[in-house]
Amino acid sequence: MLASDQYGGIYRLEIPAIGAKDLTPKIEKIKLENDTLNFGAAHGLLYAFNSLYVMVNNRSSKSLPKSSGFYRLQDTDGDDQFDKLTLLKTLKGDGEHGPHSIKLSPDKQSLYVICGNFTDLPEMDAYKLPKTWKYDNLFPEIKDPRGHANDRKEPGGWVANVNPEGTKWELVSAGYRNPFDLAFNDVGDLFVYDADMEWDFGLPWYRPTRICHATSGSEFGWRTGNGKWSASYPDNLPPVINIGQGSPTNLLYAKEAKFPAKYKQTLLAFDWSFGIIHAIHLKPSGSTYTATREEFLSGVPLPLTDGAIGPDGALYFLTGGRRLESDLYRVYYQGAEPTASAGTTTLTEENKLRRKIEAFHTSPNPEAINAVWAHLGHSDRNIRYAARIALEHQPVGTWKAKALAETRPQALTNALIGLTRSGTETDKTAILNALNGINFTKISPSQQLDVLRAYELVFARFGMPEPKQKSKIVALLDARYPSTSNELNRAYCRLLVFLEAPSVLPKTLALMDKKSRPIPMKTSRQTQRT
Repeated sequence: MLASDQYGGIYRLEIPAIGAKDLTPKIEKIKLENDTLNFGAAHGLLYAFNSLYVMVNNRSSKSLPKSSGFYRLQDTDGDDQFDKLTLLKTLKGDGEHGPHSIKLSPDKQSLYVICGNFTDLPEMDAYKLPKTWKYDNLFPEIKDPRGHANDRKEPGGWVANVNPEGTKWELVSAGYRNPFDLAFNDVGDLFVYDADMEWDFGLPWYRPTRICHATSGSEFGWRTGNGKWSASYPDNLPPVINIGQGSPTNLLYAKEAKFPAKYKQTLLAFDWSFGIIHAIHLKPSGSTYTATREEFLSGVPLPLTDGAIGPDGALYFLTGGRRLESDLYRVYYQGAEPTASAGTTTLTEENKLRRKIEAFHTSPNPEAINAVWAHLGHSDRNIRYAARIALEHQPVGTWKAKALAETRPQALTNALIGLTRSGTETDKTAILNALNGINFTKISPSQQLDVLRAYELVFARFGMPEPKQKSKIVALLDARYPSTSNELNRAYCRLLVFLEAPSVLPKTLALMDKKSRPIPMKTSRQTQRT
């Protein structure tokens, strides 16, 4: 096992076999031949391509002079000692929201790296998520009063695919707060464990720690302060499961563990704050997954940092962090239940379709528009999202007229969101005219929310409509406010306040004056266990 001290070097441990009388590992500090400098402070380590890849998270100091970046260690002469150190890319960012983990791709041909929202997104060679992100909120920013992340901008934390030489970088997913780790399941779907902002607990924009299915070009809506997007917004994706308060550190897929069958399609998510390993049992659902959670193990205190499934099928995990004492544990199964593989995850038809659409998340392709257009109104949200992202990879002039002429309400809404993100202010009037033509009585509440979000994006990016059009939109929205849905009411209120509708103040005050049942606030530990 290779492990790094958060504030020190890298160590190699020879671990005794299960059942050995002496369980003391043999520990060796890794040194570079012809280089006496200390090297470590790594948040991510991966041995692949006959190399040790190291994600250093560090401010340069006399004892640890190598600053944050993606490094490669190699043994070029075969003497079992590393003798070559290469900086593949400097990364601007450090600390607990800096550069984090590294994982091997499912096809074992490339690497995936993940960084928190205090790590600047470097210029990429390619972008599966088109580089058109903006703040996209109508309400003014309420920044954190203690200054946390006040200067951090979208797209927040991010995931990139990197070739073994570190010469080609492609943005895969973004919009996270502080995603510490990522993991692939047995069919190659990628999952990310993102952190909450604990100081926001109890506020309308609080988002709990969560597991996200990081599909191609996915965006998860982190924005600083109160700007975090609702999971219902169609221009981002929802989590697979919300967990609660905590501090995510490690995420791994347990298929290779010699554990009973119930854990074969399970993510193990490590929470440093509460000392819990959550077992996240995944179940295919359309093109994505649903999940249930159980407590796999816990301890008080048990500051979990990282872990891996060993070649013996046991789970190995470390504790420590923030200069706490660090311990190494092994968890293995003894019992009568079979531990062999229980088969692979079922790849649904919707999952196959999403992947087919995602093949167009690259450079412009003349076949893309016709191939994805029908899916802009698909019943599966992730498929609709993938189709819109594929559209945004094409020159906007090749599909703008088609978007404005669309008649299916849900497809029209998604096409117009794509046009708003990819077009210019000159498209504002045409987009708003198309939105005004959608009949709310013939679409579902969730589709209505999508339309209202589309209006919000137009206003956020292009500003106030012309007076005549403004009056028409106010009349359309005001006639439906208030509705029977709290979420719809929030969206209507936001838009009508922006549009300076005369009736929005008395209507909103009347809503606020209605008595509602208070929601009991759970303690952090209760939140974790429910």
